Amino acid sequence: MFHLVHIGNSLGVRIPKAVIQQAGFNKDTDLVFKVTQEGLLISPKKQVREGWENKFKPSKQKSKNPSLLGEFSNEFDKDEWKW
Repeated sequence: MFHLVHIGNSLGVRIPKAVIQQAGFNKDTDLVFKVTQEGLLISPKKQVREGWENKFKPSKQKSKNPSLLGEFSNEFDKDEWKW
């Protein structure tokens, strides 16, 4: 059982380290809070385009011409773009 605690002008919940580890969270995990009929759901924030690369790999592998547009990458694509 958890209790609300005062943190400055807010209220918070202290989550035990074992629960954090079991959920796969760490100190850098951004969280999303959603109020449901059952209470409060806490989940990690999904990254934009998360999983897209893996979902498109099968179609690229099946294609006879995997790169219809040819190679047109640039320095930004190589160094800064993150999936």
